[in-house]
Amino acid sequence: MKSKTIKDKVVFEGYGIHTNSFSKLILEPYENGIVFLKDNVEIPLNLEYISQTQRRIVLKKDNVQIETIEHLLSVLNVLGIFDIKIVLEGDEIPILDGSSVIFFEKIKEIGLVELEKEILEFKLLEPIEFYLNDSYIYAKPSEKFIINYAIVYENHSFLKSQFFRIEINEENYYNDVARARTYAFEEEVNELRSKGLGKGGNLENALIISKNGYLNEPRFLDEPVRHKILDLIGDLMFLNRPFIGEIFCIKGSHKLHIEFVKKLLNDGLGGPIIDINEIKSLIPHRYPFLLVDKVVHLDENKIVAYKNVSINEEFFNGHFPNYPIMPGVLIVEALAQTGAIWYYKFNPDNRDKLPLFIGIEDVKFKNQVLPGDKLYLEIRVLRSGSRFIKMYGRAWTERGICCEGSLIATIK
Repeated sequence: MKSKTIKDKVVFEGYGIHTNSFSKLILEPYENGIVFLKDNVEIPLNLEYISQTQRRIVLKKDNVQIETIEHLLSVLNVLGIFDIKIVLEGDEIPILDGSSVIFFEKIKEIGLVELEKEILEFKLLEPIEFYLNDSYIYAKPSEKFIINYAIVYENHSFLKSQFFRIEINEENYYNDVARARTYAFEEEVNELRSKGLGKGGNLENALIISKNGYLNEPRFLDEPVRHKILDLIGDLMFLNRPFIGEIFCIKGSHKLHIEFVKKLLNDGLGGPIIDINEIKSLIPHRYPFLLVDKVVHLDENKIVAYKNVSINEEFFNGHFPNYPIMPGVLIVEALAQTGAIWYYKFNPDNRDKLPLFIGIEDVKFKNQVLPGDKLYLEIRVLRSGSRFIKMYGRAWTERGICCEGSLIATIK
């Protein structure tokens, strides 16, 4: 898909829900990703700059920080805006009415511009799950972006649980999610303020929940769970790509969302797919020594592939007849082949050259690879030059890491 930016500047002003300080927010057209600007310090939208996830997302760089970015990011995600400059004069993104609907309406009113820049969707290719204490996220492949979200408060007399399912698109988001405000429990307000949080919260910009019901009029009867979905959409912007897949989340939080994004990026299951036919066109290996079946992630620094390990593998006849285990040297070879695929994809002019495996460093074997396993193969490029390439490889199955270490090749 094509990335978008805004046609012209748009300005928002108001108070922060946590700092209670006045801020001015200026959105500007831009064509080099998503970047925040405050006090002449640019902070790219990147996981490495997240300093806080308690009740909001805070970015920090060079002692400059920007608080509560998730509602704005949620709108950018739904509208497909992956190139924009976000200038903040103040400490915190204005909370406005506590939801994202004002951001949505004003950005739509100013208009969008489609850029020539292609944004590759993060299309989930394999099921993935993540636990954080008693919170849980599971996601599976889908042709659409769908969120199933449940909030659970076992000990609360009024808000026991809520569940909402939605296919995410502009229309559904605007009608069913954008107006959902942030919420808090009446009994926790004083504690939050003692921690420096929620100082700007009131009945106009937050839904307050008592032990007997809502203290102010809800916009939806299940407004809290819809707001959680709003937050998750914003937090998924740290992929810097549109997410395609179906998510199931129970008892979520910003911390859970961000850790899930980290797992998505680390496991690299977002495409593009390189199938076995293209693999065979890239590297010279053939049966019985071709040890990569499919590539499921590829970028300028990393490649993730896998091999389906069958009992019919030739090496199981001798290693070992009564206890089949994939030889460690072949796991390393599979990692090397994965690195060769990366090399040829990013160096198409060198198809006539051969990357030869010349060394390994600090390789460790931690778990066995057995018949029936799906062996994931990840290569991160540490250094790539005209004559040598150094990579860090990890191989794992559902039981955990099987092998990891550095691989070195020369280009002949």
